[in-house]
Amino acid sequence: MSQLSEHYQARILKPLIAWRNVLGATLVGWLIIALPNFGFLTDLLARTMPHDLALASFYLDLGFLVSCVIVIGLIVWWQHAHGETLADIGWGRRTTLLAIIIAILFGALWTATSYLNARGYGFSFFSFPWERFIMAPVGIVLALGEELLFRGFLMEQLRRAGIATWIQILVSGATMGSYHGLIGWNYSLEYAISSFVLFSIVALIHVIGKRSLTPNWIAHAMTHFFGDPTLTMGILVGAQFLLHIR
Repeated sequence: MSQLSEHYQARILKPLIAWRNVLGATLVGWLIIALPNFGFLTDLLARTMPHDLALASFYLDLGFLVSCVIVIGLIVWWQHAHGETLADIGWGRRTTLLAIIIAILFGALWTATSYLNARGYGFSFFSFPWERFIMAPVGIVLALGEELLFRGFLMEQLRRAGIATWIQILVSGATMGSYHGLIGWNYSLEYAISSFVLFSIVALIHVIGKRSLTPNWIAHAMTHFFGDPTLTMGILVGAQFLLHIR
């Protein structure tokens, strides 16, 4: 057996192992990203800073940053421990022009939706508080952490086990959508379902782009780069609304 075929064989997973790794990735998303940020920090900031949403959004973004840096570190460690690099899950892989175009259009549309309700809490696309200048580049890291985990790692585990592509897309969207429904210590099925749809589309872009992380990272990062702090404000406003209707 040649060295190339040995390497290929090493990348084939049993379905049970792949689904175990999917469960692990989902737990990482819940325990490291969701509970500390969508749960604890969102609840705290919604209660204590209701009249300074821009600054509260900035603090929430910092919480997400810490979590995503930890996630990136865990993925790098996992890949290294298994004799691989980030390139094996799509980092730097060649993609298609079509995927890039779709990613930019989708990212622009996603960004636009984040401003639909922004006027209600005193913000517009042309507002430039100091928090925005820091949150924009931070958002690129936030998007990278989630894309590495749920598109690069999770979908690659299922691909190696021979799981159908459409199932990979739906599972990727569902795992992320599940914890995006957490708003403070409340759960919004509406948030979860809308996030499932959004991130399933991002997963589809990943497949169209020949499983390169570049196009889906562009789409996701655009939303944070151009959409924050309104995107994060929406989380806090949602938490405040749910607090008031308890």
